[in-house]
Amino acid sequence: MKRRSTRRVRLHLMASWWWEKSWRKRAITMRVEESIEINRPLEEVFDYVSDVGNFPQWMAHTLEVGKDKAAPPQQGDTFTIVIKSVGRRFQTPYERTSYEPNRSYTDRALGGPVPNQRWDYTFQEVAGGTRLRRAVEAEVGGILKLLEPLQKRVVQRQLRKDLKTLKDLLEAR
Repeated sequence: MKRRSTRRVRLHLMASWWWEKSWRKRAITMRVEESIEINRPLEEVFDYVSDVGNFPQWMAHTLEVGKDKAAPPQQGDTFTIVIKSVGRRFQTPYERTSYEPNRSYTDRALGGPVPNQRWDYTFQEVAGGTRLRRAVEAEVGGILKLLEPLQKRVVQRQLRKDLKTLKDLLEAR
């Protein structure tokens, strides 16, 4: 009886290893990008958007942000975002991997439900204001891979809504 149990455990471990390995191989990268023109000066838009403490004011799903240190934004900063999605709360730790004042910055997830995601923000001065481009790249696999086309449309719609909220908020100042 013990021998049969050991064989079952071994088979289970082999199956788990195979599933994990094959899931990673078959992950795909989803990219969504949106941009908007905001009738405010470049510096003002950049300073507001790059401060993660402001995220809950203009990102609909963001409930709270925990910054690891109270200082002006810079490369290497780490923070945790708490969102509510599909009726549940999720925490995702992030690191700011690049930071060029008044030009661009990138935040990369260090864990959470979708750990392989990167958010790029690019700012460009235009006549009368600022163009902000916000893009996300995320590696999706398993069941999420099957839902990728639907998920992509949902994310794109949410990016558009968040940028519209940001525009309204900043232009009302």
